Amino acid sequence: MSKRVVTGSVVSAIAAALLMTAASAALAGENSVVLMPGTRITVVLGQTIATATARAGDHIDGELARDITMNGRIVVPKGSRVEGRVVAATPSGTLSQPAALDFTLTELTPPGGLSIPIATSHYSRKGETHTKHEVEYIAGGAAVGALIGQLAGRDTKSTLTGTAAGAVAGTAAAAATGRLDFQVEAGRTVGFTLRKATRVPVFMQ
Repeated sequence: MSKRVVTGSVVSAIAAALLMTAASAALAGENSVVLMPGTRITVVLGQTIATATARAGDHIDGELARDITMNGRIVVPKGSRVEGRVVAATPSGTLSQPAALDFTLTELTPPGGLSIPIATSHYSRKGETHTKHEVEYIAGGAAVGALIGQLAGRDTKSTLTGTAAGAVAGTAAAAATGRLDFQVEAGRTVGFTLRKATRVPVFMQ
């Protein structure tokens, strides 16, 4: 066999491989679409996430509450599995620290398909501040203490002593009852948006 014949065979094999690769890429392009940043993803949470118990890195899951569509066509159907993680969770402190929670989605899995990494916006929420709650306890304790002081001594010194003691008691009560944690319940619908373009296979209806 001549050198020219061998070279021609190699060139033909390379050309055939390139054609197959191009055909596969074209087929993949026809059977998938790119979801652009800003695409809305509405999720039903699969479990309750509470600031009192959640920790950064905790796994979360759920499912799509609505179809993801493009040009009137369903791309990813309702019920597709989603997964995510807790980014940060702060339990409520006493007297100063409000509870806080932050989580995001990391994977999307269409029915019968493989999981697709995604990057989405975050659900972020901060709990109520303690100020009003605690001021009411402390002020209430001081008022009660003042009344007790008046009844006990019926003079200014006794009233002031009672007020101070009542304020201390009120502060202790505020510290004991001032934890204002919150939770996002299982079954709640939460909205996210894609932050990066993501290629997904087209749902075959």
